[in-house]
Amino acid sequence: MTDKLHDHTMSNVPDKPAWTDDELRTLIDFRRRNGRRWKSKLLDLYLFGKDDSEPNGAGLRHIRNRQGPSRVDAVIKAMLDEAEDRLAAPARPRHPGLVGPSR
Repeated sequence: MTDKLHDHTMSNVPDKPAWTDDELRTLIDFRRRNGRRWKSKLLDLYLFGKDDSEPNGAGLRHIRNRQGPSRVDAVIKAMLDEAEDRLAAPARPRHPGLVGPSR
């Protein structure tokens, strides 16, 4: 059984879709650029309609429209840290036996 804290697909807000990797990458990038208070900054941008003026503003607006500010506010550090580690890991080959040329 998967731990809900560590499963980025779990929704802690009812009737909201699972986070996509692109959404998580957008939040990770925003957090990286804005530091410890990234959530407050993003929620202020949403409140005043300024999110589209940010780098990757279209991605931030997509998150606001699809997930909603309450879902962004509910994001916990551990979930975003785990997503960052997972998304930074090198991709594994789909067919390990077919990685190189045949001899």
